[in-house]
Amino acid sequence: MSKVWLLAALAAHFTFRTTLGAQGGDSLYAGRHCDKRLTELRLPSLFDLGDSARLDAVLSRGADPQAPMTWAELHFGKDGLLRGVDVRDARSSSARSEIGDTIRAAVRPIGKHPRDFKINLVRVNTRGQIRLLAETATCEPQQHVTPEVTALIRQIHRDAPETNVHRDAVVQFILEPDGSVSDAWFEVSTGLPRVDSLAMQLFHAMRFDPGIVGRTAVAALVRQRFKF
Repeated sequence: MSKVWLLAALAAHFTFRTTLGAQGGDSLYAGRHCDKRLTELRLPSLFDLGDSARLDAVLSRGADPQAPMTWAELHFGKDGLLRGVDVRDARSSSARSEIGDTIRAAVRPIGKHPRDFKINLVRVNTRGQIRLLAETATCEPQQHVTPEVTALIRQIHRDAPETNVHRDAVVQFILEPDGSVSDAWFEVSTGLPRVDSLAMQLFHAMRFDPGIVGRTAVAALVRQRFKF
């Protein structure tokens, strides 16, 4: 029997970091899993963060042309000072070091925030675009299993026994403030084109609520795991 563990896995493996319960007293948060301690959060803009042209230039120089994006996860202390930079998908170790050093020198304090507040500074390599994406959020992005997804899962169980491969596929994507997906790619492939194709069909059939920082819907970098 095919083991596409999706109805459970879609919920269990979607990236949730905050699960303190929905805040039913405010329509903005109704039905969402939110952290009531973070309702005053604000996502800084690129202008707030520092010299965006300088940041764009160093990310462009160091980008791995084979990677969908080159990015840095920025960690801030409670005082708003940059405490750490984790650079990923640079073209080389020297490029990774240059990106990290430039970010540390260029990024300004962002004011008081929760301890270990995180932001993703991303260069989308397919479009040459630099963006700030939420990592720490008041309400994490929320996924919905739609009737279309449920029907597609049933079809896979019925028609695709080759999915009984005991492998995971992981789709990484940018979820926009309006809930649409602007970029999506495989972070982890099953290694089987047919199974990967089915995972991507499922992904495109899904619907999402965007992340919220404070009282504002924001763009976020999200990972979706499928277990086959």
